[in-house]
Amino acid sequence: MDVPPPPPDAWSKDEAGRAEPSASEGATPGQRPARPDSRRPSPAEAFADRLDEGRFFPALFDFTFTRFATRRLAGPLYAVGLAVILLGVVYGFIISFAAAVATGVSWGVLLFLFGVILTVVAAMLAILLLRVGIEMVVAIVAIAQQTRARAGLSRRGQRREGH
Repeated sequence: MDVPPPPPDAWSKDEAGRAEPSASEGATPGQRPARPDSRRPSPAEAFADRLDEGRFFPALFDFTFTRFATRRLAGPLYAVGLAVILLGVVYGFIISFAAAVATGVSWGVLLFLFGVILTVVAAMLAILLLRVGIEMVVAIVAIAQQTRARAGLSRRGQRREGH
């Protein structure tokens, strides 16, 4: 049996050895290629792209505070906060179980259930406070960005009118 040859590769290598679409695919030089195996980048790649798009690091080290880095950090900060809360929940379950076992009596089950309920309520409250806190900061930064943009537009309008 004859095996047909593989289809022509639409991907070529750039100077650094990275795969990129060939000219026949309509890609422009410097354009980040689409992944041949999937259309969605990994969360780490998406986060890196988000940081690169808005010039995150120059904004982070801008001592004049003319650029905002807060809005780009909201999602990762929320994920880290949720991970810390999850670790707290696991710790609360372990402590509740240890306290219930340490009592050695039948009401230890009630102690465990009380600990679990208290842990879940505290976690829900912590998630709520984390979300509200991050949303407040993002809203304040959005207001500041819009105010700065409007102030710049009004100054330009005054110059055009000759005031």
